Amino acid sequence: MAADPILVLQMHRMGDLILTFPLLVRLRQLWPQNPLWVVAEPAFFEQLMPLAPDAVFFPSSHCEALAMRRYAAAINLSSSPVAAQTMARLESPVKLGPVANGNSLHIQGFWQLYRTALTQNNHANAFHWADLHLLDLAPSPSLACVGHSRPTPAGTRRVGLVLGASEAAKRPDAGFWARLALRLAAADLTPIFLGGKGEMELGQEVAQRTGLTQANLCGKLTLREVAALMGTLDLCVTPDTGPMHLADFLGVPVLNLSMGPVHARETGPSASDQWVLRAAMSCVGCWQCTRGRLYCKQAFLPAPVAKIIMDIHTGLATATAPTVTDAKGLALYRTGRDALGLHTLRRVSTQPEASCRPLLEDVWQAAFLYLYDSTQEALLRQRLTLLHTTHPRLAQSLAEHIARLCAICSNHLKQRSPLPDDFWRRQPGMIRLFTGHMHMFLQNTVFSDQGWHMAVQRLAALAPLFANPA
Repeated sequence: MAADPILVLQMHRMGDLILTFPLLVRLRQLWPQNPLWVVAEPAFFEQLMPLAPDAVFFPSSHCEALAMRRYAAAINLSSSPVAAQTMARLESPVKLGPVANGNSLHIQGFWQLYRTALTQNNHANAFHWADLHLLDLAPSPSLACVGHSRPTPAGTRRVGLVLGASEAAKRPDAGFWARLALRLAAADLTPIFLGGKGEMELGQEVAQRTGLTQANLCGKLTLREVAALMGTLDLCVTPDTGPMHLADFLGVPVLNLSMGPVHARETGPSASDQWVLRAAMSCVGCWQCTRGRLYCKQAFLPAPVAKIIMDIHTGLATATAPTVTDAKGLALYRTGRDALGLHTLRRVSTQPEASCRPLLEDVWQAAFLYLYDSTQEALLRQRLTLLHTTHPRLAQSLAEHIARLCAICSNHLKQRSPLPDDFWRRQPGMIRLFTGHMHMFLQNTVFSDQGWHMAVQRLAALAPLFANPA
């Protein structure tokens, strides 16, 4: 008798589908005898199938039929109502992600709920989305057993420039790309302009400004051909977009120009030894810009970015650690993996990190790891101790806000009253990642007594550690 399939629902953009590939690899490891089925958009999976892990792909029009059978596991990574309704109707002992529950949604899985709660509230998030897809599959939050590729240059002196992104705010303009390409060409590098049909006009403008008409391949290649061409690159310079994730998955060295409403710790390159360049501003990594203009985008100037590209290329060409320094107003990072196998972003600079934000992100990462697996207490204590040592006033304020939150929740529990809809937003920014998660958790349990008790129990576990981690 054939084994029940594993079903994954991922009905978003190309980049989201590629970020699902590590999950497909892991599912194949955990259920080697079960067929792996994926629901995705045909415009993306038809081109990506030759590159994807072994799976059978279906369009969303098949959801009605797919909902009628049993699965060994079903994982919904989509916000689509059709996906949630499919999850509600199918049979499976393992369901993760949004599941329709009458007129509402029930999020199943600790980390799937965490990921959902990041909407409009991801400022202090330190988890990469590709990692969050995997963490609910085991009781221990360790991804050390999951293999991650390392980038390798082709040795051709070709540098791909991915011109477009889903929003104009997330990509440089034509003038930037043109000046950058001319500087690279002057350094005996060969720029290649990459993009889909949506970037044809942009590609033509950059080609006209530079005179590099042969470099413009925007709209001229299929996705499979783009993937093949990426294998000939020494480096791919790209905003946070689908082709960036494709290059990263294929093992192409990447320099991610991270600008606009994107967070490099959650959707930047996931492989180790990639590069991320973003503005040296405390507001980077927002969900949506609330400022009058995109200061993070204005920090990117062609000359210093070209210098960074050339320094990285020299290191890749000589197989040595390149000497790369930050440019004014920009911060350069290198991706990696920690002892748990989780994605990391380490600043490459001779100057010490002045902002407390990376430490705060690491503290909240350890706090959620501890709530999921109590054996991670030592990690949380270690990071809290570092925060107390380097930023004592912040650590004290953080502990006070956690204690105050305990009192607020205890009062609501006694009164058996739900939290107001804007409760999580009204909390101080330094604890909002936690209050957003807690609020959604309580909504997920319909503010039941059991949900309240668990929320207060989690707060009670964190409060003494935040107050005194020693």
